[in-house]
Amino acid sequence: MKQYIQDLVKALLGRGSTTGVFLGLLTVATLIAGVAHLAFIFLFGSAGVNWMARANVASVLIYVLSAWLIYHGRHFVAMGLIVGEILLHGLLAVVVIGWDSGFHYYIVLVVPVVILSNLHTTWFKLLAATTVAMFYMVLDFLFRGVQPVQTLAPAMLQGLHYFNLASSLLMLAVLAFAYYRLVANAEASLRDQACTDPLTQLRNRRFALEVAQHEAAVFERGGRPLALVLGDVDHFKRINDSHGHETGDNALKAVAQALREGVREIDHVARWGGEEFLVLLPSTDEGEAMRVAGRLREAVEQLRLRHSEQAVPLSITLGVSLMQAGETVTQALARADQALYKGKLAGRNRVVLAGQAS
Repeated sequence: MKQYIQDLVKALLGRGSTTGVFLGLLTVATLIAGVAHLAFIFLFGSAGVNWMARANVASVLIYVLSAWLIYHGRHFVAMGLIVGEILLHGLLAVVVIGWDSGFHYYIVLVVPVVILSNLHTTWFKLLAATTVAMFYMVLDFLFRGVQPVQTLAPAMLQGLHYFNLASSLLMLAVLAFAYYRLVANAEASLRDQACTDPLTQLRNRRFALEVAQHEAAVFERGGRPLALVLGDVDHFKRINDSHGHETGDNALKAVAQALREGVREIDHVARWGGEEFLVLLPSTDEGEAMRVAGRLREAVEQLRLRHSEQAVPLSITLGVSLMQAGETVTQALARADQALYKGKLAGRNRVVLAGQAS
């Protein structure tokens, strides 16, 4: 139950899946509706409208059952019960105490709820929404202006009308919020996918360039220094050829994790392309950049990757450059790449510092 409540809160904050957000809102709406109908029992009982009081007892039981069904994963059945209760309750209220009571407003809410639902196919949602809309229009045609079975005092009737109107507007606001959260989540997910390498789950080249441009601008304005570390996994083609592409992928994921764990939270690690990685180190001078690069090299060298009980040695060569005044990110990266190339020629598995910009 505790985990269920945590998932519900997560869904309502818009941090869960699309289905999770909808079910979270459905659960809260069910609980609110149950409490409201419990209040209606006493209200109609005190007003002498016993038929409506008894109807609301049944409604409370239906919402309790619906909440139980949602908790146990019977979402489709729960939603069917909720929609059925709203339609029947609205019809009964209009017939017994009249159109002016405002209970018909809740019927209108069924349409956006059905459309937002992730529990049905598109054609079913369109059919259900159309049916509910037609039901409402027929109800309006037949009962607007018709004398109700039981006449309430004008003050009570007016109070019911505005209470139901306010409740309906509140629920519309909640639905609008749900729709906003779903759209916001979808946009955030798309942005994250566009900036993330699917294999290593590191940021990709595009994102790394954007961050590098930003940090370079900070540096140019007299802000913090920026170190760039470009690394290349040694003999990666040999790993693929000897042990297969799956082992090669595992090697890249292992190296990515080692690099990510070896830097600070303010640093950025990205897959630059193929077996190359880029590490951006803001607020890092030359000495510290070389120490960090050295730790990363050692961390990769200590990785223990195996294929068919056979050890697969891993190492990485790293080129380090510091942003210089007046140069672009492209020029700083080119110097890091030249240093990396020198490290490869010198025997790999080492860190090389780039020279000053010419």
